[in-house]
Amino acid sequence: MKPSERFINILTGWMLAILVALTAMMGVLVVTHQQFSYLAAAFIQGKFYFVDNLPMFQDTVFHNGVYFWPLGPLPAILLVPFVAIANAMDFFFYQGYLQIILVLLTLLFTFLSIRKLGFTRYDARSLTLAFFGASAYLGVALWPWSWFFAQVVTVFLYSALIYEYLTKRRYGLMGTLIGLLCLTRITAALAVLFFIIACLKTSSTKIRDLTKLLAPLAVALIILALYNDARFGNPFEQGYAYQSLGPELTTVRDYGLLSLRHLPGNLYYAFLSTPLPVFKDGFPPVLTFPYIVANPWGMSLFLASPYLLLLFFGNYKKWESRALLVTSAVIALPIFLYYGVGYYQFGYRYSLDFFPLLFLLFTQILYDRYRTAPVGLKALILGSTLFNVFLFLTIY
Repeated sequence: MKPSERFINILTGWMLAILVALTAMMGVLVVTHQQFSYLAAAFIQGKFYFVDNLPMFQDTVFHNGVYFWPLGPLPAILLVPFVAIANAMDFFFYQGYLQIILVLLTLLFTFLSIRKLGFTRYDARSLTLAFFGASAYLGVALWPWSWFFAQVVTVFLYSALIYEYLTKRRYGLMGTLIGLLCLTRITAALAVLFFIIACLKTSSTKIRDLTKLLAPLAVALIILALYNDARFGNPFEQGYAYQSLGPELTTVRDYGLLSLRHLPGNLYYAFLSTPLPVFKDGFPPVLTFPYIVANPWGMSLFLASPYLLLLFFGNYKKWESRALLVTSAVIALPIFLYYGVGYYQFGYRYSLDFFPLLFLLFTQILYDRYRTAPVGLKALILGSTLFNVFLFLTIY
């Protein structure tokens, strides 16, 4: 190993350790927007609406005299045992406490999955840093607000799902994880398409394995329908159309919850948006420290994760590569048609509903081309992570 690569490997290890420490610190210090902890307390009392007085009602749904939380119920369900114990001990259990564990498990599954593809331990460490620090995942992992906590749960489930796919490929377990994705962020559950294709392409017992894969998702959809019906009297109403929003987003929602009118804006923030300049006098051209800040409406995937540009040079003759790309596009479509772009955020956080699939595709293309993570790529990942941390600190 060359001295330059050894130096980058050492820096990568330190950067991972620093980010994990930051995750732990933020998980303890960030105490605002704890809606899932409050909802878990309500579940303990057999209620689907908030029973405690919330500090603020942003994004809640006021219906029949009570306030509901429209996001999927699984994050609150995961918190129930911890909140119950905390209540018995007379203290509040913040989402960030559990988020620390979920982030660590996500990193572990990601590292093991990369190793399974054939990368060395040092390469896997650099690529794990790419997943953590050089992506929109950085923003949700470090800041445990409720919206971000749901996406941390989503990415954790994804990481376990991909690891299972690369190892034992038990379709019942994979179906269960997809069902849990459905109860967290329903758009992420569209990942089932890739695993259906994988089953049809590789399984010797297709009917049995498809049943194992799809049955848990069907159960999850029924649970979600019953949950919606209990809250709003309609199994298909999650409450997103009635959220309490600020005037700007209310105006945007008036164009439609899902609409082609939202497509250009989402595509811009997902692929073209850049950091914002900081002008000394509030107008160009004189800049002042920190000179640029993250755009809280969103920033390009290729800015946060420049290594994804390798996707344009992949070999898509294999069914697996094509299936990963098509499934990512299918998941992205409703996201790009949705009125909310994910404000207030680092990067384009809704991409996390399909980013794990793109990252798997990236690592497969990388291994097929180089059989390693080149030192130049490792340096890019390290530099991108440092830049992302800087941008993150400009808005949080």
